[in-house]
Amino acid sequence: MCLNNLTQRQIDYLLDHHRYVILPAGRRSRKTLISKRKVLIEGMYHPEHKYFHGAPTRQQAKDIFWKDLKKYTKLFWGKIPNESELYVTLWNGTEIHVVGLDRAERIEGQEWHGCHITEIGNVKPMVWDENISPVLSDTKGFALLDGVPEGRNHYYDMALRATDGALPKTEPIIGAYHDCEEFPEWAYFSWFSSDVLDADEINLQRKMLDPKTYRQEYEGAFESFEGLAYYTFGQHNLFKSEYRKDVKVSVGMDFNVNPMTCTLGHIIKNVYYQFGERYLPNSNTYEIRDNLLETFPPHQIEIYPDSTGKARESNATESDIAILKKAGFTIKAKSRNPYVKDRVNSVNSFIKNDPQGDTRFKINHETCPKTINDLNKVERLDDGRLNKAQEERRLKHITDALGYLIHFNWPAVRNEVYTTERH
Repeated sequence: MCLNNLTQRQIDYLLDHHRYVILPAGRRSRKTLISKRKVLIEGMYHPEHKYFHGAPTRQQAKDIFWKDLKKYTKLFWGKIPNESELYVTLWNGTEIHVVGLDRAERIEGQEWHGCHITEIGNVKPMVWDENISPVLSDTKGFALLDGVPEGRNHYYDMALRATDGALPKTEPIIGAYHDCEEFPEWAYFSWFSSDVLDADEINLQRKMLDPKTYRQEYEGAFESFEGLAYYTFGQHNLFKSEYRKDVKVSVGMDFNVNPMTCTLGHIIKNVYYQFGERYLPNSNTYEIRDNLLETFPPHQIEIYPDSTGKARESNATESDIAILKKAGFTIKAKSRNPYVKDRVNSVNSFIKNDPQGDTRFKINHETCPKTINDLNKVERLDDGRLNKAQEERRLKHITDALGYLIHFNWPAVRNEVYTTERH
């Protein structure tokens, strides 16, 4: 767990002793790495204590922490790590656990002396007050709370608490810091990804992402997304995209029953040319399968579906994705659906006008009216969620379908596990 070339602000955070710390720093900027080191230092100096690293789900927590935790504590083991319960025991009797907060009751009924939680903005809002804070009360344990902002949600409220109601301005290299007066146990740190990543990478991300998403992901800014969800859509996206028999038909698909929706297009040289759509009221997967087979040969179709279709049943025996596989389509599915925020950010970054005045998304306004209607009307709430009330007006579903395809091929920032299946 080597920490080289830290900025002064990062050194300050490493040495800080506030009980509660809010850290909304940019992506890939060492925030989680430094927090891991802080927990390990505490564990080395305090025998017979218990700490945990947490993330929104158990799988995320395992992916982020478990391998590194074993690697960097190996010289200090008192026992062989517990692979089923995900914890290591140090030579001094201290335990460091890895937990998922999708079932926050896992941490209850135990004595904890401190914790580090990453992606705190994606943890359910009530978990801090109802689960985490109470288990630290007896020991006066600490909590390091890091993550990229998720709009102005509960994480934003926690940041305001730590900064006496006014977030300090973050500057390149200098970062930001606030020592809370009203709640002296709280402190706030932040810094930019550009303090760590090289200039070429930063310039690439600036070019690829829309400005709001860039500020949120790489500058740790609590951006307000309230208003139109797909605010980068405009005249620059309109183009008479047409079907070509010599190119794969790339289909984004949402499995809602009313309506069943999908987008039809070609991916050519990193551009998605949407030439059509399907919008079937009171329908099902069998009907949309038949509709596609009436128009295209199965070997020409690749589908990017809602991953919940692996489990959801269209009838008593078959899942949605299983139905599509049997039809001979190529299925390109994630192991799980992305967060809504990540999917919407990917769409906005993909469909925006780039600095050269072009776009990677070109849609035929004559043959894709439902998609364009959605892009012009779907709303996003201030905490980053889409406005589900609009589903009653049959909005949102076809842009969800488009989002699955775009996020699979051009995710804005986060890497996920994908599978491609051909049947």
